[in-house]
Amino acid sequence: MKSMKKLVVLASFIAAAVTGFGHEGHAHKVMGTVVSITAEQIEVSTADGKKETIALTKETVFKKEKALGTAKDVMVGMRVVLSVVEKEGKKSVTEVMVGAMAMPAATPHKH
Repeated sequence: MKSMKKLVVLASFIAAAVTGFGHEGHAHKVMGTVVSITAEQIEVSTADGKKETIALTKETVFKKEKALGTAKDVMVGMRVVLSVVEKEGKKSVTEVMVGAMAMPAATPHKH
């Protein structure tokens, strides 16, 4: 009888874990350096060298430090944290956070 209870409890934990991982709409974070940004999407290079391109929407919120910002505050070379959700199989950014120390990459000067 005790082993049956353990089995039921174990099965419940497994079912909960599988349901939690497959849940659409759950936000996850993507941290990286901006490679490119347009009105429709942002591409970042992550710490492991992978590039991710994710859609921006009219609802995407931009934050600079702790205040609201705009897309104009985000430049190539800046480090950002993106909150990303997936709905109907499509990923989109709900929030772009730019830190106080995030600076654009230096551009070489021509002499």
